[in-house]
Amino acid sequence: MNKQLTTALIIILTLFHHTMKLEAQVNNSVYTMFGVGQLLDNSFGINKSLGGTGIAFQSGVNINYLNPASYIGIARKSYILEAGLYSVSNKSENNNTSQSDNKVNLNYFSLSVYLTDWWASSFGMIPFSNVDYEINSKDEISGDLITLNKYYKGTGGLNQIYWGNSFKIYGGLSVGFNASYIVGPITQTEKVESSESFVGYEIKNERTANSFYLDYGIQYSYNSENWLYTIGAIYGGSKKLETTDDLVFTYNDADTELVQDELLDIKVPQKVGVGFSIKKGRNFKAGFDYEWKNWSSINFSNSNINTKNSNRFSFGAEYSPIKERKNSWFDTFSYRLGANYKNSYLEIDGIQIDSKAINLGIGIPYDKLSNINLAVEYGEEGTLENGLIKNSYWMFYINISLHGLWAEVFR
Repeated sequence: MNKQLTTALIIILTLFHHTMKLEAQVNNSVYTMFGVGQLLDNSFGINKSLGGTGIAFQSGVNINYLNPASYIGIARKSYILEAGLYSVSNKSENNNTSQSDNKVNLNYFSLSVYLTDWWASSFGMIPFSNVDYEINSKDEISGDLITLNKYYKGTGGLNQIYWGNSFKIYGGLSVGFNASYIVGPITQTEKVESSESFVGYEIKNERTANSFYLDYGIQYSYNSENWLYTIGAIYGGSKKLETTDDLVFTYNDADTELVQDELLDIKVPQKVGVGFSIKKGRNFKAGFDYEWKNWSSINFSNSNINTKNSNRFSFGAEYSPIKERKNSWFDTFSYRLGANYKNSYLEIDGIQIDSKAINLGIGIPYDKLSNINLAVEYGEEGTLENGLIKNSYWMFYINISLHGLWAEVFR
């Protein structure tokens, strides 16, 4: 087995052993406190620097998870191994105060393989949802002049282990599916403290959610005057997650297990997405995505919060001046930009929580077909209106993609 594949397998297996909980990219957001947290768009690799666009892009020297029909685009008799890391600097603020934090972590890893001229497959582990918030507040008990310090904290989220398959039907038509197992822990804590006679209490809920999930994709490509045009679509049905809750009330250092009379169903919403892309040779490509999720039927049991169907729009483009190194190593770089805008599923006090982001990235080739992808993203979520919270962040992302031929594996 060649050194490149051996090294890659050692790295990925080590990460899998030590990082069973992958991390999402935006942290410390109060808007992740509902349900299983904030569902992620799951764009990785070069899609991250293209604004999360990819429904109509095919896999090539990188894996495109966004549409399972895309895996068939991998080169004949080849494999791709990928892993991604990120660093994020986040600021949360309202009209009175602000706080910041930073994080570095593994984001995902994935493997895709050519099997036959009509079948390609992919396997990997990626984050599915994220819960990460911390709220501090003060209240006074009327008439007793007692000040209570209240702390609300949530951590965890769900991971997705997937096995995807893509099949070429005829000509430029391909279909695919991802079969996934979604699982993870979520811990939410409410803690009240006081320096007065009231000693306070703590309520901690440790929830575990899991389920099997299927999503589907289709792509059709055709050539016209040296341009490749591709349309794509994705679909995933609504799915109820199986959950177990361990609710504990602590007072005077004594723990009491609580039983909840009724638990709300935790669901993954139905989703539908469409995309369109154009490509000219190996030098230019661009695409546009639209994705809709049916959140309106999911209830978070909070009178101040309504759920709305979410809409996500994204655009991305890549330009590669020269694919063969002639004058300079920099001539082989790929340059990327992207942007996205999303109407969130949350409406708080009549205000819908929206988010937007812009991305820039470069692809650096090495060792024949392999490459390193670097991206930077700036994003904002929420608003300062009506005393709500606004999150802004800078995210720096690195993806390593190892692309090789099966003939070289056992040489």
